Amino acid sequence: MRATVAPAGTHLPAEVTDLVASWAPGRRWYPGGTSGLPSAWLEVTFDGSSDVVVALLLLGATVLQVPLVVTPKERSEEADPGYIGTAAGLAVHDGGVHPSAWAAYLEAAGLDADTTGGRAIAGEQSNTSVILPAVRPDGAPHGAMLKILRTVAAGAHPDVVVPQALTGVGFTGTPRFLGAVDLPAAPQLVESTNHLAVVAALVPDARDGFELACEHARAREPFDALAADLGSVVAHLHAALREALPTPVTLDPVAFVAGLRLRADAAFEAAPSLAPHAEAIRDLLDDLETRLTPVPLQRIHGDLHLGQALHGSDGWQLLDFEGEPQRPVAERAAPDLPLRDVAGILRSFDYAAAVGEAADPAWAASAQAAFLDAYRSASGGTLDDAVLRALVLDKALYEVVYETRQRPHWVPIPLGAVERLIRG
Repeated sequence: MRATVAPAGTHLPAEVTDLVASWAPGRRWYPGGTSGLPSAWLEVTFDGSSDVVVALLLLGATVLQVPLVVTPKERSEEADPGYIGTAAGLAVHDGGVHPSAWAAYLEAAGLDADTTGGRAIAGEQSNTSVILPAVRPDGAPHGAMLKILRTVAAGAHPDVVVPQALTGVGFTGTPRFLGAVDLPAAPQLVESTNHLAVVAALVPDARDGFELACEHARAREPFDALAADLGSVVAHLHAALREALPTPVTLDPVAFVAGLRLRADAAFEAAPSLAPHAEAIRDLLDDLETRLTPVPLQRIHGDLHLGQALHGSDGWQLLDFEGEPQRPVAERAAPDLPLRDVAGILRSFDYAAAVGEAADPAWAASAQAAFLDAYRSASGGTLDDAVLRALVLDKALYEVVYETRQRPHWVPIPLGAVERLIRG
Protein backbone atom coordinates (compact mmCIF):
# COMPACT_ATOMS: atom_id res chain seq x y z
CA MET A 1 0.00 0.00 0.00
CA ARG A 2 1.37 3.41 -0.95
CA ALA A 3 1.40 6.34 1.48
CA THR A 4 1.11 9.96 0.34
CA VAL A 5 2.13 13.15 2.15
CA ALA A 6 0.07 16.33 1.74
CA PRO A 7 -0.04 19.74 3.48
CA ALA A 8 -2.32 20.17 6.49
CA GLY A 9 -5.88 20.92 5.46
CA THR A 10 -5.83 18.70 2.37
CA HIS A 11 -8.01 15.98 3.91
CA LEU A 12 -8.85 17.24 7.41
CA PRO A 13 -10.90 20.41 7.96
CA ALA A 14 -9.36 22.91 10.37
CA GLU A 15 -12.12 22.10 12.90
CA VAL A 16 -10.89 18.50 13.03
CA THR A 17 -7.23 19.35 13.57
CA ASP A 18 -8.20 21.93 16.19
CA LEU A 19 -10.16 19.23 18.02
CA VAL A 20 -7.20 16.83 17.84
CA ALA A 21 -4.70 19.49 18.93
CA SER A 22 -6.74 20.24 22.06
CA TRP A 23 -7.22 16.53 22.81
CA ALA A 24 -3.60 15.42 22.34
CA PRO A 25 -2.03 17.03 25.45
CA GLY A 26 -4.02 14.71 27.71
CA ARG A 27 -2.56 11.54 26.17
CA ARG A 28 0.16 9.49 27.87
CA TRP A 29 2.39 9.70 24.79
CA TYR A 30 2.28 13.51 24.67
CA PRO A 31 5.68 15.06 25.56
CA GLY A 32 5.80 16.37 29.10
CA GLY A 33 7.15 19.74 30.16
CA THR A 34 5.70 21.54 27.14
CA SER A 35 3.37 24.51 26.87
CA GLY A 36 0.92 25.58 24.20
CA LEU A 37 -0.98 23.43 21.72
CA PRO A 38 0.53 21.66 18.70
CA SER A 39 -0.24 22.94 15.23
CA ALA A 40 -1.19 20.98 12.11
CA TRP A 41 1.71 20.45 9.70
CA LEU A 42 1.31 17.52 7.32
CA GLU A 43 -1.17 14.75 6.54
CA VAL A 44 -0.42 11.19 5.43
CA THR A 45 -2.95 9.00 3.69
CA PHE A 46 -2.83 5.38 2.51
CA ASP A 47 -4.18 4.12 -0.80
CA GLY A 48 -7.31 2.07 -0.22
CA SER A 49 -7.91 3.42 3.30
CA SER A 50 -10.09 6.46 2.75
CA ASP A 51 -11.10 6.74 6.42
CA VAL A 52 -7.52 6.81 7.77
CA VAL A 53 -5.51 10.04 7.89
CA VAL A 54 -2.31 10.46 9.86
CA ALA A 55 -2.03 13.99 11.22
CA LEU A 56 1.53 15.17 11.81
CA LEU A 57 1.48 17.96 14.38
CA LEU A 58 4.29 20.34 15.26
CA LEU A 59 5.06 21.02 18.91
CA GLY A 60 8.01 23.34 18.70
CA ALA A 61 10.63 21.28 16.85
CA THR A 62 8.94 17.97 17.75
CA VAL A 63 6.79 16.15 15.19
CA LEU A 64 3.91 14.21 16.74
CA GLN A 65 2.06 11.46 14.89
CA VAL A 66 -1.69 11.16 15.47
CA PRO A 67 -3.38 8.50 13.31
CA LEU A 68 -7.06 9.27 12.88
CA VAL A 69 -10.07 7.36 11.62
CA VAL A 70 -12.50 9.98 10.32
CA THR A 71 -16.01 9.10 9.12
CA PRO A 72 -19.30 10.92 8.53
CA LYS A 73 -21.11 11.34 11.84
CA GLU A 74 -24.02 9.16 10.84
CA ARG A 75 -21.67 6.21 10.24
CA SER A 76 -20.06 6.29 13.69
CA GLU A 77 -21.05 5.96 17.29
CA GLU A 78 -19.36 7.43 20.32
CA ALA A 79 -18.85 3.88 21.55
CA ASP A 80 -16.58 3.14 18.56
CA PRO A 81 -12.89 2.63 19.48
CA GLY A 82 -10.95 5.76 20.38
CA TYR A 83 -13.78 8.26 19.89
CA ILE A 84 -12.37 11.78 20.25
CA GLY A 85 -15.32 13.93 19.24
CA THR A 86 -17.24 15.38 16.32
CA ALA A 87 -16.18 18.34 14.18
CA ALA A 88 -17.34 19.64 10.79
CA GLY A 89 -19.92 16.84 10.67
CA LEU A 90 -17.23 14.18 11.06
CA ALA A 91 -16.70 11.62 13.81
CA VAL A 92 -13.02 11.57 14.78
CA HIS A 93 -11.34 8.52 16.37
CA ASP A 94 -7.85 7.85 17.67
CA GLY A 95 -6.34 5.44 15.14
CA GLY A 96 -3.96 4.08 17.75
CA VAL A 97 -6.79 2.00 19.16
CA HIS A 98 -8.82 1.55 15.95
CA PRO A 99 -8.60 -1.59 13.75
CA SER A 100 -8.99 0.44 10.52
CA ALA A 101 -5.78 2.33 11.25
CA TRP A 102 -3.96 -0.85 12.32
CA ALA A 103 -4.88 -2.45 9.00
CA ALA A 104 -3.58 0.56 7.05
CA TYR A 105 -0.21 0.43 8.83
CA LEU A 106 0.10 -3.33 8.34
CA GLU A 107 -0.63 -3.11 4.63
CA ALA A 108 1.82 -0.21 4.27
CA ALA A 109 4.46 -2.46 5.87
CA GLY A 110 3.68 -5.18 3.35
CA LEU A 111 2.00 -7.50 5.85
CA ASP A 112 -1.31 -9.30 6.16
CA ALA A 113 -3.86 -6.90 7.63
CA ASP A 114 -5.88 -9.37 9.71
CA THR A 115 -6.64 -7.41 12.90
CA THR A 116 -8.74 -10.16 14.48
CA GLY A 117 -8.15 -10.22 18.22
CA GLY A 118 -6.01 -7.09 18.08
CA ARG A 119 -5.73 -4.86 21.13
CA ALA A 120 -3.73 -1.79 22.08
CA ILE A 121 -1.56 -2.22 25.17
CA ALA A 122 -2.84 -0.13 28.07
CA GLY A 123 -0.33 2.00 29.91
CA GLU A 124 2.01 2.67 26.96
CA GLN A 125 3.68 6.05 27.27
CA SER A 126 5.90 7.37 24.48
CA ASN A 127 4.34 5.18 21.75
CA THR A 128 1.26 3.06 21.05
CA SER A 129 1.78 -0.69 20.74
CA VAL A 130 -0.83 -3.11 19.40
CA ILE A 131 -0.88 -6.89 19.85
CA LEU A 132 -2.02 -8.62 16.65
CA PRO A 133 -2.26 -12.39 17.22
CA ALA A 134 -3.66 -13.14 13.75
CA VAL A 135 -0.74 -11.54 11.87
CA ARG A 136 1.73 -14.41 11.47
CA PRO A 137 4.29 -14.00 8.69
CA ASP A 138 7.38 -16.20 8.55
CA GLY A 139 9.35 -15.91 11.77
CA ALA A 140 6.34 -14.82 13.83
CA PRO A 141 4.44 -17.99 14.81
CA HIS A 142 2.69 -16.30 17.73
CA GLY A 143 1.54 -13.10 16.02
CA ALA A 144 2.92 -9.60 15.64
CA MET A 145 3.33 -6.36 17.54
CA LEU A 146 2.68 -3.06 15.78
CA LYS A 147 4.36 -0.04 17.37
CA ILE A 148 3.09 3.36 16.25
CA LEU A 149 5.91 5.86 16.81
CA ARG A 150 4.15 8.86 18.28
CA THR A 151 7.23 11.09 17.94
CA VAL A 152 8.52 11.07 14.35
CA ALA A 153 12.30 11.26 14.31
CA ALA A 154 14.19 13.32 11.75
CA GLY A 155 16.05 10.45 10.14
CA ALA A 156 15.93 6.68 10.34
CA HIS A 157 14.30 5.71 13.64
CA PRO A 158 16.53 3.68 16.01
CA ASP A 159 13.65 1.34 16.85
CA VAL A 160 13.57 0.39 13.17
CA VAL A 161 17.27 0.46 12.31
CA VAL A 162 18.54 -1.56 15.29
CA PRO A 163 16.00 -4.44 15.31
CA GLN A 164 16.28 -4.74 11.53
CA ALA A 165 20.08 -4.95 11.76
CA LEU A 166 19.99 -7.43 14.65
CA THR A 167 17.52 -9.67 12.82
CA GLY A 168 19.82 -9.47 9.79
CA VAL A 169 22.75 -10.97 11.72
CA GLY A 170 20.60 -13.68 13.29
CA PHE A 171 20.40 -12.33 16.84
CA THR A 172 17.49 -14.00 18.63
CA GLY A 173 17.47 -11.96 21.85
CA THR A 174 15.18 -9.27 20.47
CA PRO A 175 11.78 -9.67 18.76
CA ARG A 176 12.23 -10.51 15.07
CA PHE A 177 11.88 -7.47 12.79
CA LEU A 178 8.97 -7.92 10.36
CA GLY A 179 8.62 -4.57 8.64
CA ALA A 180 8.25 -0.82 8.98
CA VAL A 181 6.12 2.02 7.64
CA ASP A 182 8.21 4.74 6.01
CA LEU A 183 7.13 8.34 5.73
CA PRO A 184 7.32 9.14 2.00
CA ALA A 185 9.73 11.87 0.92
CA ALA A 186 8.15 15.31 0.76
CA PRO A 187 9.51 18.85 0.17
CA GLN A 188 8.76 19.78 3.79
CA LEU A 189 10.96 16.99 5.19
CA VAL A 190 14.66 17.62 5.72
CA GLU A 191 15.55 13.94 6.09
CA SER A 192 14.93 11.44 3.32
CA THR A 193 14.21 8.58 5.75
CA ASN A 194 11.59 8.87 8.46
CA HIS A 195 9.48 6.15 10.02
CA LEU A 196 5.91 6.04 11.26
CA ALA A 197 5.68 2.52 12.65
CA VAL A 198 7.54 -0.75 13.12
CA VAL A 199 6.25 -4.33 13.26
CA ALA A 200 7.97 -7.14 15.15
CA ALA A 201 7.22 -10.70 16.15
CA LEU A 202 5.09 -11.11 19.26
CA VAL A 203 6.88 -12.56 22.29
CA PRO A 204 4.81 -15.51 23.58
CA ASP A 205 3.80 -15.56 27.25
CA ALA A 206 5.69 -12.30 27.79
CA ARG A 207 6.25 -10.85 31.24
CA ASP A 208 7.65 -7.39 31.88
CA GLY A 209 11.12 -7.86 33.37
CA PHE A 210 10.72 -5.25 36.07
CA GLU A 211 7.34 -6.55 37.20
CA LEU A 212 8.73 -10.09 37.23
CA ALA A 213 11.68 -9.02 39.39
CA CYS A 214 9.37 -7.17 41.79
CA GLU A 215 7.22 -10.28 42.14
CA HIS A 216 10.26 -12.37 43.04
CA ALA A 217 11.38 -9.80 45.59
CA ARG A 218 7.91 -9.63 47.12
CA ALA A 219 7.67 -13.43 47.31
CA ARG A 220 11.14 -13.63 48.90
CA GLU A 221 12.38 -15.62 45.93
CA PRO A 222 15.88 -15.06 44.53
CA PHE A 223 16.14 -13.67 41.02
CA ASP A 224 19.70 -14.88 40.47
CA ALA A 225 19.03 -17.52 37.81
CA LEU A 226 16.90 -15.16 35.70
CA ALA A 227 19.44 -12.36 36.25
CA ALA A 228 22.23 -14.61 35.00
CA ASP A 229 20.24 -15.51 31.89
CA LEU A 230 19.67 -11.82 31.27
CA GLY A 231 23.37 -11.07 31.68
CA SER A 232 24.21 -13.56 28.95
CA VAL A 233 21.60 -12.10 26.60
CA VAL A 234 22.88 -8.55 27.12
CA ALA A 235 26.45 -9.67 26.42
CA HIS A 236 25.32 -11.38 23.21
CA LEU A 237 23.36 -8.22 22.30
CA HIS A 238 26.52 -6.14 22.50
CA ALA A 239 28.42 -8.65 20.35
CA ALA A 240 25.60 -8.65 17.77
CA LEU A 241 25.52 -4.84 17.69
CA ARG A 242 29.27 -4.75 17.01
CA GLU A 243 28.68 -7.04 14.05
CA ALA A 244 25.46 -5.49 12.74
CA LEU A 245 26.30 -1.80 13.19
CA PRO A 246 30.11 -1.49 13.35
CA THR A 247 31.75 1.83 14.22
CA PRO A 248 35.44 2.89 14.27
CA VAL A 249 35.02 5.39 17.14
CA THR A 250 37.18 5.20 20.29
CA LEU A 251 36.70 6.74 23.72
CA ASP A 252 38.22 10.14 24.49
CA PRO A 253 38.97 9.76 28.23
CA VAL A 254 39.14 13.51 28.92
CA ALA A 255 35.84 14.25 27.16
CA PHE A 256 34.18 11.22 28.74
CA VAL A 257 35.04 12.24 32.30
CA ALA A 258 34.22 15.87 31.52
CA GLY A 259 30.70 14.75 30.64
CA LEU A 260 30.39 12.82 33.88
CA ARG A 261 31.61 15.87 35.84
CA LEU A 262 29.15 18.14 34.07
CA ARG A 263 26.20 15.89 34.91
CA ALA A 264 27.41 15.42 38.48
CA ASP A 265 27.70 19.17 39.05
CA ALA A 266 24.18 19.67 37.66
CA ALA A 267 22.93 16.96 40.05
CA PHE A 268 24.61 18.62 43.07
CA GLU A 269 22.81 21.85 42.21
CA ALA A 270 19.41 20.20 41.68
CA ALA A 271 19.43 17.81 44.67
CA PRO A 272 20.56 19.21 48.05
CA SER A 273 20.75 15.68 49.48
CA LEU A 274 23.88 15.10 47.36
CA ALA A 275 25.86 17.97 48.90
CA PRO A 276 27.61 15.84 51.56
CA HIS A 277 28.91 13.53 48.84
CA ALA A 278 30.04 16.08 46.25
CA GLU A 279 33.72 16.12 47.18
CA ALA A 280 34.01 12.32 47.26
CA ILE A 281 32.29 12.04 43.88
CA ARG A 282 34.63 14.61 42.33
CA ASP A 283 37.62 12.71 43.74
CA LEU A 284 36.28 9.47 42.27
CA LEU A 285 35.99 11.06 38.83
CA ASP A 286 39.47 12.58 39.07
CA ASP A 287 40.86 9.13 39.83
CA LEU A 288 38.91 7.63 36.93
CA GLU A 289 40.44 10.07 34.45
CA THR A 290 43.95 8.94 35.38
CA ARG A 291 43.01 5.30 34.73
CA LEU A 292 41.11 5.57 31.44
CA THR A 293 42.53 4.61 28.06
CA PRO A 294 41.07 5.11 24.56
CA VAL A 295 38.97 1.94 24.26
CA PRO A 296 36.59 1.17 21.36
CA LEU A 297 33.04 2.47 21.50
CA GLN A 298 30.06 0.81 19.84
CA ARG A 299 26.32 1.01 19.27
CA ILE A 300 24.48 0.12 22.48
CA HIS A 301 20.88 -0.05 23.63
CA GLY A 302 21.25 3.28 25.43
CA ASP A 303 18.26 3.08 27.78
CA LEU A 304 18.44 -0.45 29.11
CA HIS A 305 16.65 -1.45 32.30
CA LEU A 306 14.46 -4.34 33.40
CA GLY A 307 11.37 -2.69 31.93
CA GLN A 308 12.98 -2.91 28.47
CA ALA A 309 13.21 -6.69 28.73
CA LEU A 310 10.47 -9.26 28.33
CA HIS A 311 10.68 -12.80 29.67
CA GLY A 312 8.65 -15.34 27.74
CA SER A 313 8.61 -19.00 26.90
CA ASP A 314 11.74 -18.50 24.77
CA GLY A 315 13.66 -16.66 27.49
CA TRP A 316 14.65 -12.99 27.60
CA GLN A 317 13.91 -10.58 24.76
CA LEU A 318 15.29 -7.03 24.72
CA LEU A 319 13.30 -4.24 23.10
CA ASP A 320 12.69 -0.48 22.82
CA PHE A 321 15.87 0.78 21.17
CA GLU A 322 14.57 4.28 20.51
CA GLY A 323 16.07 6.04 23.56
CA GLU A 324 14.63 9.39 24.60
CA PRO A 325 12.17 10.34 21.81
CA GLN A 326 12.77 14.08 22.13
CA ARG A 327 16.56 13.79 21.64
CA PRO A 328 17.98 14.02 18.09
CA VAL A 329 18.58 10.67 16.41
CA ALA A 330 22.31 11.39 16.05
CA GLU A 331 22.64 11.66 19.84
CA ARG A 332 20.61 8.51 20.48
CA ALA A 333 22.64 6.52 17.96
CA ALA A 334 26.05 7.78 19.09
CA PRO A 335 28.58 5.03 19.91
CA ASP A 336 29.09 4.53 23.64
CA LEU A 337 30.48 2.12 26.20
CA PRO A 338 28.47 -1.12 26.48
CA LEU A 339 28.94 -0.88 30.26
CA ARG A 340 26.38 1.94 30.22
CA ASP A 341 23.73 -0.67 29.44
CA VAL A 342 25.11 -2.88 32.21
CA ALA A 343 24.85 0.01 34.65
CA GLY A 344 21.20 0.56 33.71
CA ILE A 345 20.30 -3.03 34.53
CA LEU A 346 22.19 -2.96 37.83
CA ARG A 347 20.29 0.12 38.97
CA SER A 348 17.03 -1.52 37.91
CA PHE A 349 17.59 -4.40 40.34
CA ASP A 350 17.93 -1.88 43.15
CA TYR A 351 14.52 -0.39 42.29
CA ALA A 352 12.92 -3.82 41.95
CA ALA A 353 14.08 -4.68 45.46
CA ALA A 354 12.61 -1.44 46.81
CA VAL A 355 9.30 -1.63 44.94
CA GLY A 356 8.97 -5.33 45.69
CA GLU A 357 9.85 -4.70 49.34
CA ALA A 358 12.46 -7.45 49.39
CA ALA A 359 12.81 -8.80 52.91
CA ASP A 360 16.42 -9.83 52.32
CA PRO A 361 18.66 -6.73 52.14
CA ALA A 362 21.05 -8.71 49.92
CA TRP A 363 18.37 -9.59 47.31
CA ALA A 364 19.42 -6.89 44.84
CA ALA A 365 23.16 -7.39 45.39
CA SER A 366 22.81 -11.12 44.76
CA ALA A 367 20.89 -10.55 41.50
CA GLN A 368 23.43 -7.93 40.43
CA ALA A 369 26.33 -10.28 41.06
CA ALA A 370 24.66 -13.09 39.11
CA PHE A 371 23.97 -10.73 36.20
CA LEU A 372 27.55 -9.43 36.18
CA ASP A 373 29.14 -12.86 36.41
CA ALA A 374 27.09 -14.11 33.47
CA TYR A 375 27.73 -10.95 31.44
CA ARG A 376 31.47 -11.23 32.08
CA SER A 377 31.52 -14.91 31.12
CA ALA A 378 29.45 -14.44 27.94
CA SER A 379 31.42 -11.39 26.81
CA GLY A 380 34.67 -13.31 27.10
CA GLY A 381 36.58 -10.66 29.02
CA THR A 382 37.02 -8.77 32.24
CA LEU A 383 34.99 -5.71 33.14
CA ASP A 384 36.61 -2.39 33.96
CA ASP A 385 35.28 -2.03 37.50
CA ALA A 386 36.30 1.64 37.76
CA VAL A 387 34.38 2.57 34.61
CA LEU A 388 31.36 0.49 35.62
CA ARG A 389 31.35 2.10 39.06
CA ALA A 390 31.39 5.57 37.49
CA LEU A 391 28.57 4.73 35.09
CA VAL A 392 26.39 3.24 37.83
CA LEU A 393 27.08 6.37 39.88
CA ASP A 394 26.16 8.58 36.92
CA LYS A 395 22.84 6.75 36.62
CA ALA A 396 22.18 6.94 40.38
CA LEU A 397 22.85 10.70 40.41
CA TYR A 398 20.30 11.15 37.63
CA GLU A 399 17.81 9.12 39.66
CA VAL A 400 18.36 11.23 42.79
CA VAL A 401 17.54 14.36 40.79
CA TYR A 402 14.48 12.75 39.21
CA GLU A 403 13.13 11.49 42.52
CA THR A 404 13.81 14.84 44.20
CA ARG A 405 11.60 16.50 41.62
CA GLN A 406 8.94 13.84 41.07
CA ARG A 407 8.81 11.40 44.02
CA PRO A 408 10.69 12.79 47.04
CA HIS A 409 9.77 9.79 49.18
CA TRP A 410 11.78 7.61 46.78
CA VAL A 411 15.01 9.61 47.07
CA PRO A 412 16.52 7.12 49.58
CA ILE A 413 16.59 4.40 46.88
CA PRO A 414 19.18 6.03 44.59
CA LEU A 415 20.79 8.03 47.38
CA GLY A 416 21.62 4.81 49.19
CA ALA A 417 23.29 3.56 46.01
CA VAL A 418 25.35 6.76 45.76
CA GLU A 419 26.59 6.24 49.31
CA ARG A 420 27.48 2.60 48.64
CA LEU A 421 29.34 3.48 45.46
CA ILE A 422 31.38 6.15 47.22
CA ARG A 423 32.38 3.61 49.84
CA GLY A 424 33.44 1.29 47.03
